[in-house]
Amino acid sequence: MTSTIMLGLFALFMVSGSPIGYAMGLSAAISLFITGEAPLLLLPQLFYTSAADINLLAVPLFILAGALMSESGITDSIIRVSKAFAGHLKGGLAKANIMTNTFMAAISGSAVADAAAVGSIIIPAMKEEGYTPQFAVAVTSCSAMLAPILPPSIIAIVYASQAGLSVGHLFMTGIVPGLLGGVVFFILVHFLATRSGGVVRERVPAKERWMEALRAAPAALLPVLIVGALVSGIATPTETAAIAVAYAMVVAAVRNRFRFLGFYRAVVGAAILSSSVLVVIAGAALFGWVLTRAGAPQFVLSSILQLSSNPYIVMLIVLVALFLMGTVLEPAPALILLLPLLISISTAMDYEPYSFAVAVIMMLVLGSVTPPVGVLAMICANIARIEYSKTFGAVVPFILVWFALAFVVAYFPIVATLLPSLVF
Repeated sequence: MTSTIMLGLFALFMVSGSPIGYAMGLSAAISLFITGEAPLLLLPQLFYTSAADINLLAVPLFILAGALMSESGITDSIIRVSKAFAGHLKGGLAKANIMTNTFMAAISGSAVADAAAVGSIIIPAMKEEGYTPQFAVAVTSCSAMLAPILPPSIIAIVYASQAGLSVGHLFMTGIVPGLLGGVVFFILVHFLATRSGGVVRERVPAKERWMEALRAAPAALLPVLIVGALVSGIATPTETAAIAVAYAMVVAAVRNRFRFLGFYRAVVGAAILSSSVLVVIAGAALFGWVLTRAGAPQFVLSSILQLSSNPYIVMLIVLVALFLMGTVLEPAPALILLLPLLISISTAMDYEPYSFAVAVIMMLVLGSVTPPVGVLAMICANIARIEYSKTFGAVVPFILVWFALAFVVAYFPIVATLLPSLVF
């Protein structure tokens, strides 16, 4: 009864345009108030404890580190070095776009932040060089999907903290799939660039290339610092995030870009984004608690097992369902909402938990470039000043190769787990 009322209220809140975190939290609270099936004093306790996980403290710190690096002008340096090394290739600027997003993914951990930071600079440059705006939007938005896969992925921290997994181990599991994503996009762009308006630039002299690489070196050292601290065991995820913030402040000071106004913008931006993430986590925790109490995960699991008990077929059902869920909900709330069910399925089917986690994140983030939500494509379309609906065709090839890569990770876990197995 409670879960039925809650789902109805949730649909009503979503139709009315309420933020997803509030919609989930309020629908859970109101439904319990109406039915009286549980003491309301449980709600503030659940709300607090779900967001009070020590590992989640890493979320605002990593967001702040990425914001401080952007304020230091490192985004411009990464774009310049990417152009220097890839600009002379076929589809050079599009490939530079992918390289830049890969570097930025290893700094910010946020797809939205990457799409906005990189897109604001490189999309106008691609249009000026003759690329179609649809192609520029597709390359930028789809390349930004690498951020939730590569460390320090914010959504990976959320997954690990809620599922009881090691954050460092999950970070390491995402490295190879994330880099493979960049490689397959690089190859895809090579074949699509010519018909999308790409031109070949003159090769940048070797001396200038290496000078640009030297200027961008601090950005390359940050992900090495993060992974090294976690793998060596000298710091917890939260301590590593704090180290990343300190490193970003030093980089900004050395580059003579450490200004109070920039620091203030970075802190405020990180606080706003972190607050929205934590509100979603807390609201989804209430929503998920009511569903779990009603036995929804067990019901769905038994329904899936009635269709098939074959782990490969169940995996296919899960991946397709995640993709469909990602098209209507943003990755973080969708993940938290589905996590009890996903853990039950993973345990019942004996899936490798870390590669399964990466495959889950890959399928959910795919919805960020897919209608009707498509938040990454929307951001980039606004930058390119074209209608969001006109980008649908351009993103399809990228969606298909990402879909294929997610299936490889899901069905061949060794692709993702080989690197962490050498360390842990």
